[in-house]
Amino acid sequence: MKNKNNLSTIILIALLCIGGTYWYLEVYNKKPAEPLPDPEPTILPVVVTITGEEIQSGINNIGELNTAEYYFTRVEEVKSNRKVDLEIIGIKINFDIPGTANGFTYKYDGEIKAGINFEDVKVEKDDDAKTIVVKSPKATITNSNVDPDSYEFYVNDNNILNPINPKDYAVSFAELIHAEETKAIESGLLTKAEDNAKTMLENFVKNSYGCEDFTTEVVFED
Repeated sequence: MKNKNNLSTIILIALLCIGGTYWYLEVYNKKPAEPLPDPEPTILPVVVTITGEEIQSGINNIGELNTAEYYFTRVEEVKSNRKVDLEIIGIKINFDIPGTANGFTYKYDGEIKAGINFEDVKVEKDDDAKTIVVKSPKATITNSNVDPDSYEFYVNDNNILNPINPKDYAVSFAELIHAEETKAIESGLLTKAEDNAKTMLENFVKNSYGCEDFTTEVVFED
């Protein structure tokens, strides 16, 4: 009897083991797997290529720009004598009459501006060589002005034998401007205007179009 009970216990345990194994394999182990989280999207960098034509268009839109100025105050002193022309033995002589010296001074202020017409600038961009060539017209005088209110006329020595009439010495502002423009150019105004324009163009290309890794060359052409 005792052996029969032991056998029944063993059989029961075996059945429980078989049932548990079946439940694990057929029920628990076959439940749907949890979904995997969606992968994060890969963001590719956007590469924007700026063309030479786009850079040129941006420069052309600047138009004419003054890049250097020249201010002046001019004081001129003039002395003269009454003159006489004589002809002695066929020789013409022009000499001052003693005691007829007179003198006056005139003064004026003004400014002269020089710059570049950026509408005529051309740009060549080489992406392989990493170079940008900016071809610009040379600097020119863009504006000249003599302040008429600054013009002053002083009589230093009005000789009764050679009186001064200011109307006889009226100075044309056009003549003054032409003379001052010549002096401004000789003093390097146009060179300064081109140097300033060169710096401005290099910074404009570098900072406005992200061309830090490009070599920019500015060439001034007639």
